[in-house]
Amino acid sequence: MTEANRGHGLQPLVETTGGELIISWHQYHGLIEHLAWQLHQGGCRFDQIVALSRGGLRVGDVLSRIFDKPLVVMAAQSYSDSKGREQGELRLGNQLAHTCESLGPDLLLVDDLADSGATLLAAQQWLEQNFTACKIHKAVLWLKGCSRIKPDVWAMELPANPWIVQPFEQWQEKQPAELRPLQKNILN
Repeated sequence: MTEANRGHGLQPLVETTGGELIISWHQYHGLIEHLAWQLHQGGCRFDQIVALSRGGLRVGDVLSRIFDKPLVVMAAQSYSDSKGREQGELRLGNQLAHTCESLGPDLLLVDDLADSGATLLAAQQWLEQNFTACKIHKAVLWLKGCSRIKPDVWAMELPANPWIVQPFEQWQEKQPAELRPLQKNILN
């Protein structure tokens, strides 16, 4: 999507909260749908969706289902402390996981957020070096004000750079011994 498209109502949401921004599952899925709507309305064309793990996996999975496009997974890790809040050394996997005969020519690279932008930028550079005939579109749920890179599409802009508490983070501190079995009638 181009900046001209943004002038036609394809604006990201803007949240000025600082500190922590706590996101529910309902809000999370709503942001993915808003991102999908922006991609569709903006006329973004792509052959596959490359999701950065771990944060981009859920985003990529839902977009893959909505657009009926193959999902490709690129392993990436930068938050490595026990609570997942300190950005450390960025590590990218050296290959992609997919079932496509070939990739491209148009790829949609997705992640949950562009924080510093380092992961998105490194992933884009890796794809450009390894798949030279590809055009790469970038999309995220959240774009922080401190990001060094601006994706093509983002669902929500965060100029105050809050820490985003995503709904799945509850499992980062839970140990297997703390889990309990389901009750018999949980689906009723």
